[in-house]
Amino acid sequence: MRSSFILASCLAFSCLAEEPTLLDTLTVTATRREVPMRDLASSLTVLTEADFKARGVYTVAEALRTVPGLDVVRLGPLGQQTSVFVRGTESRHVLVLIDGVEANDPSNPGGLFDFAHLTVDDIERVEILRGPQSSLYGSDAIGGVIQVFTKRGEGKPKTSLSAEGGSFGTYRLIGQGGGQWDSLRYSLSASQLKSHGFSAADRHLAGNREDDGYRNTTVSARLNFEPSQIFALSGTTRYSRAEADTDNCGGARCDDPNARSFSDQVFSSLNGKLTLLDGVWEPRLQLAHTFIDRNFQNPQDLATPFAFFSRFQGEKLRLDWQNTFHLWPEDDLIVGFADELEILRSDQNPRRGQSTRQYYLENRIKWLNRLITSAGLRQEDPKHFGDKLTWRVTQAVQIPETGSKLRASYAKGFKAPTLYQLFAPDTGFGPVGNPSLKPETSRGWEIGIDQSFWDERILLGATYFRNDFRNLIDFVFGQGYLNRAFAESEGVEVYAEAKPLDFLTLRGSYTYTRTEDQNRKRLLRRPSHKGSFDADFKLWEGAHLHLNVLAVGTRDDLDFNAFPPERVHLASYALVNLAASYRINQHLEVFGRLDNLLDKRYQEGFGFAASRIAGFGGVRLEF
Repeated sequence: MRSSFILASCLAFSCLAEEPTLLDTLTVTATRREVPMRDLASSLTVLTEADFKARGVYTVAEALRTVPGLDVVRLGPLGQQTSVFVRGTESRHVLVLIDGVEANDPSNPGGLFDFAHLTVDDIERVEILRGPQSSLYGSDAIGGVIQVFTKRGEGKPKTSLSAEGGSFGTYRLIGQGGGQWDSLRYSLSASQLKSHGFSAADRHLAGNREDDGYRNTTVSARLNFEPSQIFALSGTTRYSRAEADTDNCGGARCDDPNARSFSDQVFSSLNGKLTLLDGVWEPRLQLAHTFIDRNFQNPQDLATPFAFFSRFQGEKLRLDWQNTFHLWPEDDLIVGFADELEILRSDQNPRRGQSTRQYYLENRIKWLNRLITSAGLRQEDPKHFGDKLTWRVTQAVQIPETGSKLRASYAKGFKAPTLYQLFAPDTGFGPVGNPSLKPETSRGWEIGIDQSFWDERILLGATYFRNDFRNLIDFVFGQGYLNRAFAESEGVEVYAEAKPLDFLTLRGSYTYTRTEDQNRKRLLRRPSHKGSFDADFKLWEGAHLHLNVLAVGTRDDLDFNAFPPERVHLASYALVNLAASYRINQHLEVFGRLDNLLDKRYQEGFGFAASRIAGFGGVRLEF
């Protein structure tokens, strides 16, 4: 196993990256307005619809696995809890946006976003911004930001239908349409994903045999209305309904034949934009709504002698007024105000709410045609504790004569306690919620270099980062939630991309991450080493082949069979995945993929199963 990990890491070093080849690609997340990637001082990766199709992935989480600095952990088959860790931070420290709508769950104990149900069906691109971003995006972004952009229609109306099936009794149906009529653009999508799955509890650990199935129905729509050059109006909505069988037997990691989780998610927004004073002033107003309903049912049976039912609803209402002033051709000032209301409802707790007012400022200047400086501030006024001020500064230095860019950033961030951490009711084992909690705080910095060669057919880059966290909120049995923990993470991200031939693109990445908690132990489920390698072939007209190798190093986890839980060691692993497609004509395409081609047995979380070798295939019709 160790040798396969070293081999895959060496491959990653030779041809590294997940960064796009087009350095002039416009991105939004790093600055809250459109900026070419070559002008960024932050570490940002963009994944596109072409990347999803090339690898044949179903979910955004699967696409994120190869991104430098990210670790993805799914506890079983499709539909099981899926966490994303950025640069060794906690999964609750990552802000997820869907078309600008904050998708983190207000009812989740840590306020994290579960990636289990986010499919790639209607997604145009995903931008992954690493490092503390509280000055730009507020409380939840002290580890990074992952922003999802859905498709917007353009050109003549188009429709596509696709059907796919394969291992574990899996099938997927997708219908999409989009286009443009005069000043109106539209995009519609509906999909259904169903799988019989496999046992979430590892079969080899306790002989589990009961499959845990999954069902997901997702519908989304987006409208853009631009009647003139000075006014634009858009609306988006995304609804998903998911049902997953689970194994909820505590530390025994045993089969549970009738435990099920249900999730309903709605993310909606209405956006208006004006362009005034000959383009000098661009005011934007967004009204956003997040609603997540989670329901867990586990009736009494042999595996669970005591029935258990729970329901949580989280809701977030947000108004964001952003003003961009183009003071000079290369000087942009952003001034904004946001008002946010979070609501938690559960069968264990009465309705709880928290309102927060936010004021933010960001100035970005490009001078001497090679120096890009930005500085930002954000003041937040939450209801349950005092004001918090966060800030960030970045600097990029472009050297066009050598195709080089030097970059650095330093930021201060914070994360407010969640409504659950503040107000969860006491149990028979002691208190849970703690209204006296303080916000978690962080300081982070990075320094990096990007280098291009051969007319940008070769891209190389490296980044060193460090994060320090204080007042981390931890749950202590018998005492509830307390500010007692601190942690640190540091590491190196290396990436590269090469296009030696017109039909061949080579990419890969390697990340080294050192994490340490208050007990000088490394943080759970975060590997010290991770590497990936991608080879993309356009074999002949209409034929496409994609090879992916993913290597993940050793990690620590907890074994809940013991009390108190014991720390265990998870072995490293390397996976080989292969995907292919062939376009028969302009209307018809066939595609397929093989996951875990070498049939490796591994665990992403102790006691939880992962997929063995699996195959899938389908057909796509466009007209």
